[in-house]
Amino acid sequence: MQVTIRRVEESWIARAKAEAAERGVSMNEVLREALAVGLGAKGERRRKANLDQYAGDSKFGPEWESFLEGDSKRIDEEFWN
Repeated sequence: MQVTIRRVEESWIARAKAEAAERGVSMNEVLREALAVGLGAKGERRRKANLDQYAGDSKFGPEWESFLEGDSKRIDEEFWN
């Protein structure tokens, strides 16, 4: 099956071309593999490099809770005038 993907960033194309040349395969092969990995079609998806796993975690202790209840909720009027 043939698929067209629009609005691909130039930097992505350059990276795909460079990897294809380095590995001695076609750019199509590099892109197909990237899609398969990204979609989890080749087993487990590649790990994300973000902090999603910590969202909602508040095991920082009572000092953190007091900080959140104190100064962080204060509105600085100077910035909003």
